[in-house]
Amino acid sequence: MTNNMKAIVLLSGGLDSSLALKMIADQGIETVALHFVSSFCRCDGSKGCGSSARKISDFVGVGLKIIHLKEEYLDIIKNPKHGYGKNLNPCIDCRILKFTRAREIMEDEGASFVVTGEVLGQRPMSQHRRAMSLIEKESGLTDLIVRPLCAKVMEPALPEREGWVEREKFLDLTGRNRTPQIKLAKDFGIKDYPCPAGGCLLTDPLFAKRLRDLMTRGVFDLANVELLKVGRHFRISPFFKVIVGRNEKENEQLSALKEESDIIFYPEEEVAGPTAIGRGQGTEEDVLLAAGIMARYTDAESEEVKVQIETGADSKTVTVQKKDDAFLDEIRI
Repeated sequence: MTNNMKAIVLLSGGLDSSLALKMIADQGIETVALHFVSSFCRCDGSKGCGSSARKISDFVGVGLKIIHLKEEYLDIIKNPKHGYGKNLNPCIDCRILKFTRAREIMEDEGASFVVTGEVLGQRPMSQHRRAMSLIEKESGLTDLIVRPLCAKVMEPALPEREGWVEREKFLDLTGRNRTPQIKLAKDFGIKDYPCPAGGCLLTDPLFAKRLRDLMTRGVFDLANVELLKVGRHFRISPFFKVIVGRNEKENEQLSALKEESDIIFYPEEEVAGPTAIGRGQGTEEDVLLAAGIMARYTDAESEEVKVQIETGADSKTVTVQKKDDAFLDEIRI
C-alpha cells in the first residue's frame, strides 16, 4: 500500500461517518475530516453544530474543516434537479452539492480521494447503486469515492484497485440494520455518538409545512428560515403571519431574530405571557388578529387581554379577545 496518500472524509459526526474516519485513519493515510452545517441541521443549541464532528476528529487525531452551506443550499431546496424525498428533502441534490465541495477541497488540499460512511441500501433516496453513481458523476468524483462500510458489496474504486487503501480491511454492510456498526464502535472505543439515524429538518413534516408556506408566501432567505425553527406559526393572510414564543427561551430567540420591519406583541407587565412577532405586510385588522392570537397564550384569566404592540418607534396598547383553539388550529402552519 502507498503510504503517502491523503484523503478527505465526509464527517457528519454520526455513527457511520465516524467509523469510516477511524477505519481510514487507522490505515496510516493522512486524513482531513470535512463537516457540513446548514440552517437545516437538527442542532439543539446546547453544543452547536459540529460538536460531534469535533469530538470524533479529536478522538481519531485528524484535522477538521467545517463548511457552512448558505444561499447555495436554498437554491437547491427551492429547485431540486432530482426532486424531493418524502417531505422537502432534496437528498440527491444535497449530496451532489456536498460531494462537489469535497472534490474542490480535495484538489486544494492535494488529496487523492474522498471517503464516506455510506452504506448501500440504508437511505432509500440517495444510497442505492443508481443514486450513488449519479452523485459521483455529477460531483466529478467518479471512481474516487471509498466507502469502507460497504466496500465489499460495491465495485472497487480506483484507490482500492491501486492499493492506496487496504480493501480487505473494509466491510460488506447493507441495509438499515445498525447492529454491526454499534459493535464496531464499541471495539474502536467510540462512545456518545448521536442517534444513528441522524437528522435533517427538511425531513420533518411540520418543518416542511412551514417551509412550503415560506417558499410560496414569503421571502425565502436564511433569516426567514431561521425563524421557522422557533415558536408557533400562524398564517393570517397571504402577506402576513405571526409567530408566538412557547417559553422564555423562545421569547428571547424571537427578540434576537426580530427585524426592523417586524411588529412586536407582548402582554402588559402585570400579565405573564409570550413574545410574538408579526412579519410581512399586515392590515390593521391583521395586526389586531395577531394580538388576539398572542393573547390566547398569556396567563390572563379574563378573555379580554391588554396587548402592547410595537411598530418601529411607535407603541400602543390595545384590548383584544383571546382567539379560541379551534380557530388557531385552522390557521396554524
